[in-house]
Amino acid sequence: MRLIRLTEQYITEIIGGRLGLRGPQLESCSLTLGSFDGLHRGHRKLLDATRESRRRLNLAESTIFTFRQHPRQLLDENTDPFLLTTWREKLSLLDDLGCRVIVAADFCPALAKLDYKTFVEIFLVDYLGMRHLVVGHDAHLGSKRQGTAESLSALGQDLGFGFEAVKPVCEGDLIISSSVIRQAVLAGQMQEATKMLGRPFALWGEVVPGDRRGREIGFPTANVKPLDSLKLLPEPGVYAVRVQVPDDVVTDECSGSLMNVTESLPEVDSNGELLGSAAGRWTIFGGMLNFGRVPTFHGAGLPEPRIEANIFDFDGDLRGRNIKVEWISRLRGEVKFGCAAELVIQLKQDSDAARRIPGLTV
Repeated sequence: MRLIRLTEQYITEIIGGRLGLRGPQLESCSLTLGSFDGLHRGHRKLLDATRESRRRLNLAESTIFTFRQHPRQLLDENTDPFLLTTWREKLSLLDDLGCRVIVAADFCPALAKLDYKTFVEIFLVDYLGMRHLVVGHDAHLGSKRQGTAESLSALGQDLGFGFEAVKPVCEGDLIISSSVIRQAVLAGQMQEATKMLGRPFALWGEVVPGDRRGREIGFPTANVKPLDSLKLLPEPGVYAVRVQVPDDVVTDECSGSLMNVTESLPEVDSNGELLGSAAGRWTIFGGMLNFGRVPTFHGAGLPEPRIEANIFDFDGDLRGRNIKVEWISRLRGEVKFGCAAELVIQLKQDSDAARRIPGLTV
């Protein structure tokens, strides 16, 4: 996977004409562009069309132009967590999908003010060597959102690139979109989110110290801190989950292993630059988690909700390690119990319910 970074400084200098023509970076390419938050089924249809056009037109590369930070982060600095996929998660998914060239731009004021014609000519055609453009049915590029399918098609005739607009993908009567999936996740409708994403909604996080009360009552948990503070989280409650842990922490006593997988979680620096993307070996277990403020042990509840995952039939040390949690189904809302004994009775029922879900136990 090749990552071409367009930093804010570089974008500003290109627009200002201070760097001159630095392209094309690619011999020739088909290209699609967007935020691609979630990389859902609709996005993957765009990626498929881009790869197909590269083969059909005998171009050198198929390319994804996206943003290191979602445009919403620039337009609303005080936004609540909303990302279906963080930058590292997006790179991991694109790598797994076999995407070879990714252009990662900083969405910055200079880029936001640019009209669609100038953007396409300078950055896509001249800088990247684009010869074919693939967009979604609802494309609106440029500062005044005037880069529609119709106007981009006309621009292609002027500048000499091919163009196609891909029809939407639907789930029932709904057009699949990132905003529709966010609504499903926020409502705890994880099965609906799974259908639209084409995979379970997932979170990468670091295992951090907790209260150790779970181990005391017979349900040890991994306390998971999201790797990105803007990662969207579902409605608080108890969920059936799958948990992906590093292979090297799995011991002979871990009888709940469902499968082994190879997956990358790319390392990036503070500017989003790719440091490495070597695939790692992971083992998947079933489990259940509580996402909430733990009112049974904390009175009015913790100031911030906590993710506590009980991994079925697992015995290993995860402290300080990154793990992946896939949210499969919501079991119930969070409840404040009168005592720990009442909580344990309910947790046994929750565990039984989660274990009955296909694919969560051996």
